[in-house]
Amino acid sequence: KKTKSRLSMTRPRRSLKKRRSEDNIDRRTKSITLEPVPGHRFPLVVIQLCVLIYMRTPCGLRTVVTILEIFAELLGDTFGKVPCYNTVENWVKKLGLSVYQDEQPCKDKKFAMVVDESIAINGQKLLLTLAIPSEHQKRPIRHEDVTILDISVSKGFNGDDVQGRIEEAEKSAGNAPDYIISDNGHNLTKGITGSRHIHHADISHSMGVILKNVYEKQSDFVEFTTLLGKKRLQYHLTDKAYLLPPNMRTISRFMNMSSWVFWGNEMLDCYDTLPEKIQEAYAFIKDYESLLKELQAVLCAVRHVEAICKNEGFSVMTSRKCKLHIITHVLGNAHSRQVHAGIKMLEYFNREEALLTANMSINVSSDIIESTFGIYKSKKSPNKLYGVTSFVLTIPLYPKVSNESVTKTINFKERIVNVKLKDISTWSTEHLSKNWVTERTKTLRKVS
Repeated sequence: KKTKSRLSMTRPRRSLKKRRSEDNIDRRTKSITLEPVPGHRFPLVVIQLCVLIYMRTPCGLRTVVTILEIFAELLGDTFGKVPCYNTVENWVKKLGLSVYQDEQPCKDKKFAMVVDESIAINGQKLLLTLAIPSEHQKRPIRHEDVTILDISVSKGFNGDDVQGRIEEAEKSAGNAPDYIISDNGHNLTKGITGSRHIHHADISHSMGVILKNVYEKQSDFVEFTTLLGKKRLQYHLTDKAYLLPPNMRTISRFMNMSSWVFWGNEMLDCYDTLPEKIQEAYAFIKDYESLLKELQAVLCAVRHVEAICKNEGFSVMTSRKCKLHIITHVLGNAHSRQVHAGIKMLEYFNREEALLTANMSINVSSDIIESTFGIYKSKKSPNKLYGVTSFVLTIPLYPKVSNESVTKTINFKERIVNVKLKDISTWSTEHLSKNWVTERTKTLRKVS
């Protein structure tokens, strides 16, 4: 006890000066100055907070407002007023339009274009042209690597339309692309060819086209996929539903075969360990064992070569590595359909390799534009009467705020001040079609 007492007496105490310094630090931390941005009622930190929460998370506009209300509840008068969701939407559109209108963002840079069109959105299609680094970055393309060069909306785009948009994108970029990536759509291929740029076909779509050509009309393939659909309907509300196959996509079905093919092979592997009732329900799988094994071998090869090209880049060296894998793992099988698929895959690599120079390592995947469409669709209104609205301006903004490093390069204050709401209205009038919901509202008001 005496020892403890002595120790406590000799314990060093903080000096009065040091304690005062720490109190001042605490006071400075709690003091936040929130001055409104010129022409706005809200401070910059609130604008940034709203935009970043909305763009980086799955939150909707109203959820963003709810989050800010919680901040205001805890911080009190220090935080200030909370904006409404319409205000947050306007901020997002202003920043998106500001980014989209940047002059010649690719001037004096080596870049490639990625071109694709969306599925129909209430009778309208969205054609996007992206700029990405032409030299492979030793990793798959990320959103922060992207610059949106052109956004076009129409009922449809033929080859001449696509060519015209590529030429406009080239002007706005301030430089010509080293090459253009797209899927195998006839209008996209024709438009790129007409623009006289090198065209590289996206590897995932190309592999999907090969699988479609080889298997789509094969009787055992048709029978099995039809049976899978029937079994899903038959068992989905029963005690057998926990082993149901994954749903097969209607669009891009042959690019998304892996899930149900691997499910089928896993079911074959564990079939003998299943309860007797489950074995009876899924006995049909045994009848298609050879088809499932064949498809798995081809799909494993497809996934392997895609991973090489997306992670290491497409070059003469990686092309030859992919071809060697195909020869070893696909052509080595005696099944005629598998050999046919392997030959088509080799033809793709030979064709793409012929467009390269000796030291090039390029991007040959358009996954990033598919992801861009996906983010837009997840954010837009689910109301089917809406087509493509001014909300599409979120697309050019996302790559510039997707993470901390790129967000630091954006001057929020300057951009939000320089763009007015009338600028958004003018841009929408010039580039977008009529909004059916707006027309519906106007018509019903006239009647009432």
